[in-house]
Amino acid sequence: MNKTSSNRNNQKTRNLSVSTIILIVLLAVIIIGIISVFAIYQHAKHTDTFMKNTTFNGADISGMTPSQVADQIIQNSQPVTIDITENDQTVLTGDLSDYGYSLDKNSMTASLEKAREAQTESISAYLQNTAGGDNISADNVYSFDEATFDSFVQSSKFSVARVKSVEAAVNLDSSTNTYVVTQPVQGNEVDDTKLQKAVRDAIESASENGTLTGTLKIAIPEDCYTSETVNMDTTDLQKEADDKNKELKLQAYKDMVITYQFGDQSETLTYDTFKDWLTIADDGSCTVDKDKAAAWVSDLANKYNTRHIEKTFKTTGGLTIDFPAGKVEYGYTVDEDSETAELIKDLQAGQSVSREPIYVQTNDYGNPYYYKRNGTDDLAGTYVEVDLTKQHLWYYKDGSLLLESDLVSGDLSKNQGTMTGIFPVAYKESPSTLVGANYSTKVQYWMPFYEGEGLHDAWWRTAFGGEIYKTNGSNGCLNLPSNVAQSIYENIDAGVPIVIYYEPGTEPADSTYASDSTTMADNAAAAG
Repeated sequence: MNKTSSNRNNQKTRNLSVSTIILIVLLAVIIIGIISVFAIYQHAKHTDTFMKNTTFNGADISGMTPSQVADQIIQNSQPVTIDITENDQTVLTGDLSDYGYSLDKNSMTASLEKAREAQTESISAYLQNTAGGDNISADNVYSFDEATFDSFVQSSKFSVARVKSVEAAVNLDSSTNTYVVTQPVQGNEVDDTKLQKAVRDAIESASENGTLTGTLKIAIPEDCYTSETVNMDTTDLQKEADDKNKELKLQAYKDMVITYQFGDQSETLTYDTFKDWLTIADDGSCTVDKDKAAAWVSDLANKYNTRHIEKTFKTTGGLTIDFPAGKVEYGYTVDEDSETAELIKDLQAGQSVSREPIYVQTNDYGNPYYYKRNGTDDLAGTYVEVDLTKQHLWYYKDGSLLLESDLVSGDLSKNQGTMTGIFPVAYKESPSTLVGANYSTKVQYWMPFYEGEGLHDAWWRTAFGGEIYKTNGSNGCLNLPSNVAQSIYENIDAGVPIVIYYEPGTEPADSTYASDSTTMADNAAAAG
């Protein structure tokens, strides 16, 4: 071997020795590190405090024992209120003790001890905790009294009363005799067992995640409600109630009768006739067709009106006298506008009624047009009959002859004949002064019936009847003996009809009958 080769071999030997030394040193360092870590781990494992960088609910508890941590938790705990809510309204509230919860140091410490032990459960767990620290929690911070909880968490204790579900319905209100819709009620009954589970789960969850602080609000879950869902729309039921009320209203009308009295006779209006006039609104109010009501009233008036209607009169002597419409000033005229309005009012009231129709009662001076009637007979047994041909008068009252007498009527020779026709007594006056052209005469009993004509006593005459009227008659009035005038006056009322006629074939040639220029309103009439 030469010298050069020997040097190379020596160099290789030296290099190998250095590498070996370095390797040995590294292994020694590793072994020492492992031994140190293991020693530290063994020390930590047998230490009863939490490792560095350990927190509980964000608070640093490094180096503290579980018991110390438990003491700190209890010392720092704040009051907790738990509200059970319904529709964002609190229906039950209480603190933790009301719900059966109380801080339990022993349970808390045991739970924390488990968490501390978990930090050193293994080398890897230990190394993980030393690298990043650990945020721990305690599973059993509170003790729980189930009996207290169950007793407190009851829907019967809610501030909002529990009610059953009630569907809307149509019922008859006896106080108003109308159908009404009773409003629906959405029930809010709760299954207490489900409620208690939901509340306890919420409390436990908040406790575990560290949010069981301040006020915990727990909304009642929908699945806790047991009441059936109610239909709150009452549109169809309201229509049903409206229809029933209409039928009820119509039923009342079916029994309704409006009776019109015409003395001893009557005319009835029943549902069969007026049913087509009615419109019943949803609120039960009634509208009457005015045109249809007016047409019926017009027919009634045509049947029972007697004034300004042709009339046939049977005289005491058995004759028949026909009076044209223009000479019938006495009688009944239905005031159709007023009667239509009154009829509509009666119908809307829905009550049967019996009454007379509304008549045109008086003229412009307040004098009556009628006295009494029996059906279409508007004399009805009370009237004064005057036969100008016989110059005689009869006064019938209530069907009996009260008196009769001769008289003197208007002077035919002066074209002042008494007006024929049927007239109501306008009024009566005692004493009275009759004023006419160029005269003024006082009488004791004055009963005017047509313009300036009337019945009165003629104290200046000594004879009555016969043919005096043809040449020495009155100025149009009916002159009577004083005692007759008195008797009539004392037994007659305003409105009693005066029936004045000539017997057929005896009428004056000149059919124009004069009367004084003055009127009844002036309390003036001709006197002979």
